[in-house]
Amino acid sequence: MPDLLARKEAVASKIVSIRQESSLLFFVALLLFLAASSAYGGLFLLTTAQASTRDELTVQIQEKENNLRPELIEQIYALENRLKNIGTLLNRHTFSSNAFRILEAATHPQVRFTNFGFNPESYKVEMSGETISYAVLARQVNILERDPQIERVEFGGLTLTGNNLLGFRVTIIFRSALLQIRPESVVATSTAP
Repeated sequence: MPDLLARKEAVASKIVSIRQESSLLFFVALLLFLAASSAYGGLFLLTTAQASTRDELTVQIQEKENNLRPELIEQIYALENRLKNIGTLLNRHTFSSNAFRILEAATHPQVRFTNFGFNPESYKVEMSGETISYAVLARQVNILERDPQIERVEFGGLTLTGNNLLGFRVTIIFRSALLQIRPESVVATSTAP
């Protein structure tokens, strides 16, 4: 019997150790369950609060939209479209006044232009003029050729007019960028002597 009692005590001590281990494992599992449950509950409360805030803001936006007058909204859209169209038009617009500014700044004081023809598609100006001498004409052509906004200068058609003046024809081809720049930003780079 002593063997049975010893076995019974060994079995009883094993049962106690298993119960202690299982109770420790149970408490750890219970703590993890409570932590997960509280995290889930917190996320649920947060989601609910954010959804209600979103709904409140949506109602406020709809109220403000209803307070706006529809004719004002239509005017705003119409003005926006007009501004876009004007911007497109201005970007493609040819500023021929830039050519006049360059010609004004680059004309010699003893030269008079009598005829003027402008073709904005080819950036070409054809002019007839008069001057008092060949030297003044040479200076005029030199002034035009030195201007960085002018791509090419061609002259010819020399004649003697009834007033004993030297008549001539000149063709000026401008750089394409000159006619695309707004007139306020054009600075005449050449001056007449």
